[in-house]
Amino acid sequence: MNEQPPMKLEYFEAALRKRPGGAPLADDFATHVEEVVSLVNQNRRVAVVWHRNHGPTFVRAAMQRAPCEVAVPKEVDGVTLEMLLLQMADALQRHGSPALRRTIAERSLEVLRWARACTSFSDLLSDLEARAEPAGANA
Repeated sequence: MNEQPPMKLEYFEAALRKRPGGAPLADDFATHVEEVVSLVNQNRRVAVVWHRNHGPTFVRAAMQRAPCEVAVPKEVDGVTLEMLLLQMADALQRHGSPALRRTIAERSLEVLRWARACTSFSDLLSDLEARAEPAGANA
């Protein structure tokens, strides 16, 4: 997982920062990505959850496409994206830093909503823009 994703992850972070409301999400991502990767690679309990829920397969499927076309599968071998996210949130809440636990508590419902509603990274970006439009229209 550490070989190619960093370049691609930089694309996602930059794309988030360009969208209204995306900078806080990008900040949270940048703050915690190294800790999450470290936990997946060095904490046996987190690694087991990651692998049993096909985390590497979800990531590989997403990274095989051009960044603007990324579509994360909704299910891999009977495990839904929502289940992966819920199981990982639980493992990271148990083994992560207080700051990571706080961010997961603050973002989990939003991330699960995106996992249900969005079929691609472009959908997520569009959702961020759509949610920001009403605020901009009132200004």
